[in-house]
Order: sequence, then C-alpha cells, then structure tokens
Amino acid sequence: MGRFVTVILFALLPSLVMAQETAAPKAEIFGGYSYLRNNSNGFNGFTGQGTVNFSRYFGVTAQVDGDYRSAANLSSFSILGISPSANEHLYDFLAGPTASARFGKNSVFAHALFGVAHSSLNAGVGLPIIGGISTGLTSASGFAMAFGGGVDLGLTRRIALRVAQIDYLRTQFSATDALLTGLSTTGARQNSWRYSAGIVFRF
Repeated sequence: MGRFVTVILFALLPSLVMAQETAAPKAEIFGGYSYLRNNSNGFNGFTGQGTVNFSRYFGVTAQVDGDYRSAANLSSFSILGISPSANEHLYDFLAGPTASARFGKNSVFAHALFGVAHSSLNAGVGLPIIGGISTGLTSASGFAMAFGGGVDLGLTRRIALRVAQIDYLRTQFSATDALLTGLSTTGARQNSWRYSAGIVFRF
C-alpha cells in the first residue's frame, strides 16, 4: 500500500507543480502611501508599482515614487496674510527583478530596482483669497537604486494588503545639487530609507 501511494504521489507531482505555478498572478499593481527618511528629513508622498510575474517566484517590477516635505514654513512671519514657504520634491523612477515566495493568498518579496531620481526645491508664497503660488528655484537628476522587500496579506484572490514595504534608497546627486535641493548628502551620494503600504491588485 505504501509503495502504491508513493507511486501515485510521484505520478501526480508534475501536475501539482503546474498547479502551484499557475496559482501565481500574471501581474500585480500596487499603490499607496510612502514615507521617506533622509537623515533627519521626513518626506510624505505616494508610491505606485507594477510587477509582471514570469513564474511563481520571479518577475520584473517598475516603480514610481513621489515624496514631499516643507523645507521651510515661514507662516509665523506672515505679513498682511502673505506667508513665504519652501518645499522639496523628490521623485524616482525605478525598475528591476523581484523574487517572491507565496503562501496561499499571502506573499513575501524582495527586489533590486535601478533608475533615476529627480529632486527639486520650490519657493512659494501664500496669498489671501488667491491661495498658494510657487515657482521652481533649482532641480537636479541623478542615478538611483533601491533594495528592499515587503509582505502582502491576501484579502481575496484578487486583492491584497501590503502591510509593509521597506527599501534602502540610494541617490547619486552631486553634493552641490543635493544641498541646493535640500537633501542631506555624503559626498556624491544620499542615503535614505522608505516605508510604503497600500493595496495590491492581482490579475
């Protein structure tokens, strides 16, 4: 009897493997909140990501992030309701391989993403009735890469909650460009950490 069960299991193994393989979604779309920490500077923003899965374990991911902070809020110096401000924007556009492990509806993943980042510093002024008006002061673009991963908890077959995605983000602006756009820098590189969370749609 034991040999019979063993033979049956070996005969069914290819089918079980195929069933596991086809259980992986062909594509996943993620969108949510992003918090970036660059030394003592905290940025809030958004993240969007698309992943195409070639198998249950490997895929390719493209990601875009936008993070913002108020570099200087001088509302306490308001004169006749007019208050100046300065705001920093950091965007990155990245792509690279992703490795995943799946446990039913849940999954964990790790990725290595490479691309470009764009940092800018805007000056603005708040006016009564009219509202805020801003203009760009300076901007710079440079190489960027992110290494990290996260955890998705499946809510349904098509929807999951990304409870955490944590990435180390390295950007390479010149020291002058980094400082002019408000980034803390170590020579020609800037080290940041980013936490993201949101909703994943599976197809």
